[in-house]
Amino acid sequence: MYSTILVAIDGSESAKKALKKGMELASSWDSKIYAVYTINTGVYGSSVVDPALGVADPSSERIFSLLKSEGDEILAESKALAKENNCNVIFESRLGDARDEILEYAGEIKADLIIVGSTGKGMAKRLLLGSVSAAVVSNSKISVLVVR
Repeated sequence: MYSTILVAIDGSESAKKALKKGMELASSWDSKIYAVYTINTGVYGSSVVDPALGVADPSSERIFSLLKSEGDEILAESKALAKENNCNVIFESRLGDARDEILEYAGEIKADLIIVGSTGKGMAKRLLLGSVSAAVVSNSKISVLVVR
């Protein structure tokens, strides 16, 4: 039914369920499956990371290092889950606002389905920023599956 699936991952339980569902569907439909993790620089302001320049403020280097380390751990866990399920997932890590990066990457890989978890890592961030899944559903030009 869908030939190219993109799953948004952030380390939350909801995102793990989304990845599992994506692998299940990719297997059933013989689809390509991609997963994207975004180091969400928007949460920490432009003083931390400018995607065009990298680390913009030397005093922010430690914060960026922690964010990148967290992302590496999440990707490693997700890769282990894919291997455990014998699924060939192509993983990508990006810098920026997750809401924008998910949609942009979906366009780049010509995805015809995006899968997101219903809730991310933190309620406080969601209250401040708005739900990533809601933004993807609202702004996507392709089908979006929200996994609970």
